[in-house]
Amino acid sequence: MERANQKHILVLITNPFAMINVIHSGLMDELEEHYRISIMSDLLTIADIARFNRHFRLNMTLLTSPVPTISRPAKWLRSIQMLLFGHYFNLDTIRIKLMERSPVMHWVFCVSQKNPILVFLSGSLVVLLRNWLIRCTTLPDIGRPVADHHFQAVLSTSPLDLRENTIVNSLKVYGIPSISIVISWDNLTSKGVINSRSDLVLVWNQSIALEYERFYTNLGDRTLVRITGVPRFDIYLRRLPDQVSYLANAPEIPRPTRTILFATGALKHHSCQNYIIRDLLDYAQNHSDITILVRCHPGDDPRRYDHFSTIENIRFFHPFGHPSNQVPPVDYLETLLTQLVSCAVCVQVASTMLLDAFACHKPCISVAYDAHSDNHYAGAVQRFYDYSHQQLLPDCLKAQTVYHRRELFAKLDEVLADSSVPNNFRKAIEPVIHHVTPDSVRLTTQYIRQWLG
Repeated sequence: MERANQKHILVLITNPFAMINVIHSGLMDELEEHYRISIMSDLLTIADIARFNRHFRLNMTLLTSPVPTISRPAKWLRSIQMLLFGHYFNLDTIRIKLMERSPVMHWVFCVSQKNPILVFLSGSLVVLLRNWLIRCTTLPDIGRPVADHHFQAVLSTSPLDLRENTIVNSLKVYGIPSISIVISWDNLTSKGVINSRSDLVLVWNQSIALEYERFYTNLGDRTLVRITGVPRFDIYLRRLPDQVSYLANAPEIPRPTRTILFATGALKHHSCQNYIIRDLLDYAQNHSDITILVRCHPGDDPRRYDHFSTIENIRFFHPFGHPSNQVPPVDYLETLLTQLVSCAVCVQVASTMLLDAFACHKPCISVAYDAHSDNHYAGAVQRFYDYSHQQLLPDCLKAQTVYHRRELFAKLDEVLADSSVPNNFRKAIEPVIHHVTPDSVRLTTQYIRQWLG
C-alpha cells in the first residue's frame, strides 16, 4: 500500500531495451517498495502501463507531459561531437563507423590522430559542444510542469539520448537531481557523449566504470559511479528449472530434438543474415535430430524469411509480435530464458546474446564471416568484432568466433558433442556481467536508496 511519505521518482523510458532493463527485470518492483514511480515515455501508452502494472503487480503512473523533440541543428552538432569524442579518446568503434561512411574522412581521422595538437583541440571542442548542448537543452518551460509533481529524482534509463538529457537538464533548474543507468556494455564507446551532468551513474562492470571515469573526468565531471551488474540478467542467475517447455506464444519445437538457437542482429548493422540460416540448414541436413530456431531481433522483419516457411526443421520467433511494435511483451525475458535453456547452442553475430547465453550456462558461437569472402572490411561482419567493447572480452570467449562456414560446422560439431560450458568460460564472463548470483536489481535499488538518503 502506498505510504503518504513515499518519495516520488520520475523514470524516463525512450528505448525498448531500457524498458526491459528496468521493468521486466523487476527493478520497478523493488523500487516501488520505497518510492512512488511515474513514467515519462514516448513509447508507452496508458494501456501499456496498465498491462505492465497488472502483470508485474506494479502501481506505475504515466506522466502526460510529452518527451521533447530535438531540433535538426542540435542533432547535427551531437553527431559532430560524437566524431570529435571518438577522435580525442581514440575509440575504435567511432573510427570503424566513420570508415563505413566515408573513406576520406576515415583517412583524415587516422592521420590527424598522430598530431597531439589536433587531438587536444578535439577534446577542447568536445567540452565546448557539451557545454553548449547542455545550455540549449536546459528549458525551464519544459521542466516547470514536470517539476510541479515534486520529484525527488529523475532516473534516466538511456542517458546517451539527447531527449532524456533535455528533461534532466530542464529539471536541474528546479533542483531535481538525476541518476543515469548505462544500459549496455557498448554505450559509452559507441553512442557519443552524455550531454547532462548526472549525480549518480550506475554501470554494469568495472571496465565500464573505468571508461566513465576516464571520459567524464576529462570532460570536467565529478560523478559518483556505482557498479550494479546487469538487472535483466538476474533471471538467468536464479536456479534454472531441470525441465523447461516453451511458453504458449513461442514456436513449438518437435521433441526429441536438439535446437540451434540463431539470434539475428539489428538490420542497420547486418542487413542480410539469410546466408547464416542457409549454412545452419546445410549443417542440419546431416543431423536429423536438429531443429533451428531463429529468434528475430526486435528490429528485424520476420516476413523477410517467408521463403524458409516450407522447411520442416526451422522455426521463426519474433519477440515483439510485430516489426512496428517497440513495446516488449510482458514475458520477453521468460521467453528468452526458455529458449536459451532449451537450446543446445546459441549462434549470434557480435551482439549481447553472447553474454546472455554464457550467463545462462549455454555455449555460444559468434559468426564473423560474410556470405561472400570478397567483402571489403568497411562493410564486413568482422569489423563488429573490432569495436571497443568487444576487445574487452576474454580470449577464451573470443575463441568461440568463427571466420568461415567450415569453422562454423567444426565448432558446432565440437559444441554439440558436449554442450556443457567449461568452467573457464563461466569465470571469464563474470567480470563482464559482474555477478554470478541474481543481485543486480537489489544492488541497483540499494545504491539509489543510499544516494537519496
